[in-house]
Amino acid sequence: MKPTHIVAFCAALLPSAAFACSDDGVLFFDAAPRTSILVLPDDQPLSDTAGITVTGAYTGTEQREGGGHLPVGFLLRDGEVINRNGARMDGVLLVEEGRATITRRDEIGIDSAGGRSEMAARAAEEGLSLLQSHLLIDEGELDLRAVDGAPRFTRRVLFETEEGLGLWQSAQPLTLHAAAVALQRACAPDMALNLDMGSYDYCVSDGRYCGLLRETERLSNLIRLERGERPEPDGDAENG
Repeated sequence: MKPTHIVAFCAALLPSAAFACSDDGVLFFDAAPRTSILVLPDDQPLSDTAGITVTGAYTGTEQREGGGHLPVGFLLRDGEVINRNGARMDGVLLVEEGRATITRRDEIGIDSAGGRSEMAARAAEEGLSLLQSHLLIDEGELDLRAVDGAPRFTRRVLFETEEGLGLWQSAQPLTLHAAAVALQRACAPDMALNLDMGSYDYCVSDGRYCGLLRETERLSNLIRLERGERPEPDGDAENG
């Protein structure tokens, strides 16, 4: 399936409820999605019948003790240290009690070995999850520069606005800088984090495949977003 067809297919799976960014590249958006970082193969079998599950952080060539691939960068899952080694990437997805925020590694103090040890101790007590990747947009501004000869790939980006958290995918291969510019123009996010793609492209939306892979053997981790519960309408208010 061509990238343009994949984007259109996944966008068609979105609920009809209005959301902040209506760009065709938006695969998912929710005001308060329940977010999980999954580690493979530990968290298999996957339950992909609701919400959307996509590849998260990059996967390295090294193997984890006990099986599976080692993700690139510092990664915690529900308080457990999966990879204690940090990467020189400023972007962080931090998940606390199912609520996700995109932040910088220096802001949460994981840009040093000592800081990561402190975060690991805190995570063990509080059940935190986090992963690292390239930060594309920071407080509404681009956090990267154009590079001559940069590779072009279909890009998938996790983004955060005042209205919630979303996933955006480019309709054609772009450099990382061009993807950031396109997302900035389309959705004006406060923060944006690049996700792994290319031959590691896994995507399942409401039980239907919307990525290239059908299996997860080569992956080390996934991000799962489930739509948050919305309050029932107040009947008295509607009738008043």
